[in-house]
Amino acid sequence: MKVLPCLAAAHLSLLLPAAAAPDAGPDLAAHLLDCNRAQLVMMAEAKILPAAQLRRIAGALRTAAAEWDAPEAVRTDNYMDLERRMIELIGPEASDLHLGRSRNDLGETMNRMVLRRLILGHLEQIGGVREELHRLSAAHVDTVMPGFTQGVQAQPTTLAHFLLAVDAALARDSRRLREAYARINRSPLGSGAFTTSGFRFDRARLARSLGFDGLVENSYDAIMVAAADSKVEYAAVLGLSALQIGRLAQYILFQYDDPAPGLVLAAEQATRSSAMPQKRNPSSIERLRLAASEVVANAQAAALFAHNTPLYEVKDVREDHMLRTGRFAAAADEMYGRLRQVLAALVIRPDILRERVDQDYSTMSELAEMLRREAGVPFRSAHQIASELSSYGRAQGKRPRDLAHDEVAAVYRSVAGAELPLSAEQVRRAFDPAAVVASRTGTGGPQPAEVRRMLAVQKAEAAATTAWAQGERNRLDLTAATLRAQAGALAGK
Repeated sequence: MKVLPCLAAAHLSLLLPAAAAPDAGPDLAAHLLDCNRAQLVMMAEAKILPAAQLRRIAGALRTAAAEWDAPEAVRTDNYMDLERRMIELIGPEASDLHLGRSRNDLGETMNRMVLRRLILGHLEQIGGVREELHRLSAAHVDTVMPGFTQGVQAQPTTLAHFLLAVDAALARDSRRLREAYARINRSPLGSGAFTTSGFRFDRARLARSLGFDGLVENSYDAIMVAAADSKVEYAAVLGLSALQIGRLAQYILFQYDDPAPGLVLAAEQATRSSAMPQKRNPSSIERLRLAASEVVANAQAAALFAHNTPLYEVKDVREDHMLRTGRFAAAADEMYGRLRQVLAALVIRPDILRERVDQDYSTMSELAEMLRREAGVPFRSAHQIASELSSYGRAQGKRPRDLAHDEVAAVYRSVAGAELPLSAEQVRRAFDPAAVVASRTGTGGPQPAEVRRMLAVQKAEAAATTAWAQGERNRLDLTAATLRAQAGALAGK
């Protein structure tokens, strides 16, 4: 007897988290080591410690770093663990590496190093999602579909017009992330506990060594104030992104109310009911909506956990808040991964989408406009005529294209007391959804030429953003490699 595979097992992959973005698991120990390397280089240039002592400290730091890189080694982001090991290696003079610093400024600097990498990962993920949207948009410039207001079919548009609106929201998300990056990529290092120190530290040099674009200048702000709003801003930007993604997921799920939806997941992406053999469940879309809801909830939680903390350094903000931010970032990674997965698996039926438009009276706006545009009928009068024609057609059980010219003329005559000033061909064009879409002339409308223009602009903008994120990642990598070489040179052979 042939044994069928377990349906639950066959579709388990659809319920598991989508692939995470690069840098989804930040290596805080690596950031801690780099902060100490930057301190070494700055101290050497400023001649804060004797060269011989700096060489011994650099050697101890190099040894500790090598030990952490060994298989099965326990890595830590706690500076005191690192210092204890360095003291074991060269004695108490190793503690001079911590002159003028605190775990406060160290911790906040490491937090920002994590956040900026997370932002770059999100930007790259959004770029991948936008590629899918652009692919679908290019293929469906002429695919007519219904547009809805208040849940009621309102006017015809195209699938590309709809998808590019979603893409425009993601473009705004990308811009917000880049703006947040510019504020987050500022260094608190050298602020000490919160008042700097009596040592002549070059905070700008520390910032450059770590790839920061500048300083969180006010040292009290760096430790006590910006420590909270930097994390909340990061969360808020992703919360806004999740808001629109959740709405998109809900929109696609609504298509399943129809036995023959025009937008549907590919069969292999649907799960099957254990009791109802005919059902094909859009589980991937539900999981996308759930992931988006989690990000929205976490964004609100980020603000709530910070809102009633005092304006001084507290573990709620420096440590616990950052732990929550890490989980929040993972949820955002899953959301973007699932969205790309859903878009790649969409099956689009242009014939069904067009049929949905033909079934109702969403072209009546064009009839009213045509009466004004081509026959000079005052708009409100034209609006009333189109409204009455809609009521008549529905009462007769007819679609717009089924209405004879004589019927349209009779309704016009009953409302306006005059003869219909439009020919049969004009009425036919007013009732044709594709012709209605093509007749739009406004910037940003669904007409094919305008959609193609927007698609080209949005593709170029998305490519530029992804290139910037990749370039910034490469810059940070190069800066880190340069710093490690400089610190290694201080240690000698």
